[in-house]
Amino acid sequence: MNIKPLVLGVESHLLNKNEIEILNKINPFGIILFSRNIQNKKQLKELVSKIRTEIRHDLFILIDQEGGSVQRLSAPEWRSYPNFKNIGDLYKKSSEDALNFSYLMGRLISYDLKLVGVDINCSPCIDVRKEYTSNFLVNRLFSENPSIVSVLASEMIRGFKCENIIPVMKHIPGHGRAIDDSHHKLPIVKSPLRELFSDDFSVFQTLNHLPMAMTAHIIYSEIDDKPATISEKTMKVIRENLGFDGILITDDINMGALSGKRENKVIASLDAGCDLVLDCSGDNQIYCDLLNDIPNLNISHINLNLDNFLNSQKNEDFINIDNVLEEYCSILALYSEIFIKK
Repeated sequence: MNIKPLVLGVESHLLNKNEIEILNKINPFGIILFSRNIQNKKQLKELVSKIRTEIRHDLFILIDQEGGSVQRLSAPEWRSYPNFKNIGDLYKKSSEDALNFSYLMGRLISYDLKLVGVDINCSPCIDVRKEYTSNFLVNRLFSENPSIVSVLASEMIRGFKCENIIPVMKHIPGHGRAIDDSHHKLPIVKSPLRELFSDDFSVFQTLNHLPMAMTAHIIYSEIDDKPATISEKTMKVIRENLGFDGILITDDINMGALSGKRENKVIASLDAGCDLVLDCSGDNQIYCDLLNDIPNLNISHINLNLDNFLNSQKNEDFINIDNVLEEYCSILALYSEIFIKK
């Protein structure tokens, strides 16, 4: 079966006949869901079921469910979760409670996702916060300390694994030093490599055993004059220096940081060394004309990587989800000054 190395969006909360035909022709690795695709739990479960029935039964379903400002499953249908900065602030008061809370939040999020058929969560953000980190990202980061970022992210991921949710750490090799918002403009980081390796890059090196990572659309001028997503040199740093041999997925290929025609950006990303290209637009007709230019995905390699993660270090925590929620709510109440906006 020829599966293309693409993760694509769909247009709305319904899957129309034309989309089904296009997606069957493309046969992508996965579909990513956004707020435009979600009305309520019943509708979402039906949409996911239809995607798998009409396109491919083992097609992967992805979503961004971090907490804070990035929650595709939102209230009132789903529980609202704090942002990562809140968890980092809790760590300053009690590292033990913060680590436990991060785990509990991971458990609850993964439970929500599994109930609607999602496989992969594009979370957590493990970039290291700076005083000048772009506003779009600052509250989505745990800490300015790489070690704290690593341990809090590890606990959240441990929670994900309880429901077999696959995490995607982002944005490799590090977005925290970027002043500009890569949704709109190409950030350039000019910091010396020794600083990057000891700080921003170090978290990704610590967590290089994880199965998936999302690239940063950033130029690291000490490495290359191309954005990381389309830079063979930066990919080599990620693979060889940071030791990450998992699945690399691009950030959305349509973001303003990457210039040029969409088809050129897709090919450039794959040529540079990305395994999967993410296109969130829902405008997928273009890929029907690119099928001969896009290589087929080595799905056995991808599945082996994901299976190895899910089968490794099996979690022996069988705490009932109701008890998880009770403990989570207790910590929320105990540190209400952190979690409740004034």
